[in-house]
Amino acid sequence: MSHPTLIVRRMRPEDLDEVMEIERRSFSSPWTRDMYRRELERPEGCYLVARCGEELAGYAGALLIFDEAHVMTLAVREDLRRRGIGARLLLELIRNVESMGARFLTLEVRKSNLPAIELYTRFGFQVMGERKHYYLDNLENALIMWTENITDPAYRIRLEELLSRYGGGGRG
Repeated sequence: MSHPTLIVRRMRPEDLDEVMEIERRSFSSPWTRDMYRRELERPEGCYLVARCGEELAGYAGALLIFDEAHVMTLAVREDLRRRGIGARLLLELIRNVESMGARFLTLEVRKSNLPAIELYTRFGFQVMGERKHYYLDNLENALIMWTENITDPAYRIRLEELLSRYGGGGRG
């Protein structure tokens, strides 16, 4: 689904009030404002926000380690989920970290988080392992997911298809 009024841009400190609101509603062990502030200062970090007009719709972030980008967070405001905003954020995150030198992406996701797993699978992430008792709030396992080389022609085709589906305009 295309969002003509959706603007995706780099996260800034002035976004943190709204980020923290979505963070607290989305995660049982939310990050703190100081954690985000530190992440925003890291040159190897890439944190984005999606805005619909003046409202924050969601955010995503990754940390580049050599040629691997670790997706650290992705959240969409609860009343705006299942509208392609998470996909648009992930698409822009991939485009940004590739320009920073990433060739592969990895992440951990709760084994029970089927909507997120489906999203990541659409973007070429594959389950490569499992971390037992990864989440401290309930000792749930995390699936470890990886992409193939995002600079390979086959992955470029996948990204172009995703770009046509979710749009790529409105970059801020």
